[in-house]
Amino acid sequence: MTVVASFCMSLDGFVARPDDSVGPLFDWYQSGDVEVAMIGYPIKFHVSPASAAYLRTFLESMRGSAFVCGRRVFEYTHGWGGNPPGGGRAFVVTHRPPPSWSSENLAPFSFVSDVASAIEQAKAAGDGTVGVSGPSIAQQCLALGLLDEVRVDLVPVFLGDGVRYFSGLDSRLGLLERVDVVAGDGVTHLRYRVR
Repeated sequence: MTVVASFCMSLDGFVARPDDSVGPLFDWYQSGDVEVAMIGYPIKFHVSPASAAYLRTFLESMRGSAFVCGRRVFEYTHGWGGNPPGGGRAFVVTHRPPPSWSSENLAPFSFVSDVASAIEQAKAAGDGTVGVSGPSIAQQCLALGLLDEVRVDLVPVFLGDGVRYFSGLDSRLGLLERVDVVAGDGVTHLRYRVR
């Protein structure tokens, strides 16, 4: 089972603005003519043919998979309305109790106190790739040797400030091996294997 972190990122290394909004980082999702449906959501992207092929392959690898995220991402997305990405179980790394939302929205979520346990439980719960969301969670996975793949949807904008994908990491943590580079419209998709 592969553990993958995937984010849209600005040229200056940010995955979100200081308020966690993504601003122009997601504009490429509506910059083309080819429709791609998000698994488990009523969301449809309209992207370039190259981005469509890349997205379809990635989304299909996430079908039925488990998902690990941090509390910040979970709360910002409002728990994806009770439907975590990939349609499987989700594990939220937090030291706080679950929010007081209705129990039906929390059904697919488990709240755990550490990243290693969350990844272990996600591997046992899913039948595909384990998705990782939240820069802090991705950084912790990399530091613990738990991350197998890094994906970057590189968007040609500068945010100037905000939340970085990777920051403050020990440069000895791992080398990345390029697996794929796909040029879309308004985005370049980069896929790396962690060695």
